[in-house]
Amino acid sequence: MTRVLVVAAHGARIRVHRRSLVVESNGERMVAPLHEVDRVVVATSGVSVTSSAVRLLARSGVGIVFLDARGDPIVSLEPPWINAAAETRLAQYRASVENPLAYARAMVAAKLGNQAGLLRSLARRTGAAWLREEASEVEKLALRASSAASPEELRGVEARAARRYWGSLARLLPGGLGFRGRDHSSRDPVNTVLNYLYGVLYAEVFQALVVHGLDPYVGFLHALRPGSPALVYDYAEMFRASAVDSLVYSLFSSRGAPEVRVDPETGLLDRETRAELVKSLYQWLRRRAVDSRGQAEPLERHIRLYARRLAQSLRAGAEYQGFVEAWRP
Repeated sequence: MTRVLVVAAHGARIRVHRRSLVVESNGERMVAPLHEVDRVVVATSGVSVTSSAVRLLARSGVGIVFLDARGDPIVSLEPPWINAAAETRLAQYRASVENPLAYARAMVAAKLGNQAGLLRSLARRTGAAWLREEASEVEKLALRASSAASPEELRGVEARAARRYWGSLARLLPGGLGFRGRDHSSRDPVNTVLNYLYGVLYAEVFQALVVHGLDPYVGFLHALRPGSPALVYDYAEMFRASAVDSLVYSLFSSRGAPEVRVDPETGLLDRETRAELVKSLYQWLRRRAVDSRGQAEPLERHIRLYARRLAQSLRAGAEYQGFVEAWRP
């Protein structure tokens, strides 16, 4: 289980004392022994980290990620050792030119499989017969994605599944939330939280890919653009439903739905809300999930395992099987 230290207080300072991390903020002091920390997430601006702390974290194999107000990772500092990086990246570059569609199909089909699985799980929980029908339609599209003949066809199948999937979740969630479906630019609370938590998920995916020697900027479906981590976006698709969508549904469908505080001028979440969401996500990533192979692991471990399997698949030139959760009620 990954133990994550989240620092979300503006003006906080992170330093080292006797092989422990010390976080000081507003006159308060928290001490975290280094052996109890696997990852540090800085979820706000105005936080300082001493060079001694950075060096000690690097030597101890602990990564640090800095998030902006939208939840997007600004920078991720990882330990300076990577497994089979040269061989893996050469194979990745070759596959991105010679056979990108095979990997894109595997990831999109897995994404749609998880969307269908979540809808089927919600159908069992709510007793809504129409949800089972929607889940079946998305499952059919997942099969079509696995045999798409071109990137254009694959994107078309993905878009059709998205309309059914997000339309179903919109019908389930309380109407007062103003959620009409997935819209990156919408300022309704559900879309705002989705945007933020996807950014945090990208940070975790980035770390998993880099540690296993993969180049996060060279993907198979998302376009190659300077500074855009295309493989992060491709790979994260497989984990969106399990890691974020199911959490967001759980938060907003319960009686104790979170108070989402948004700055009316910027449309961004305030610091307190961001801190609460980051903590909720890391708790959610610790839940045990069974994959299609029958392997039960915390979700955070599946993110790392499937990155390792992707690297192995590329080096061997073998078929890649994406992450699909065996959803339960």
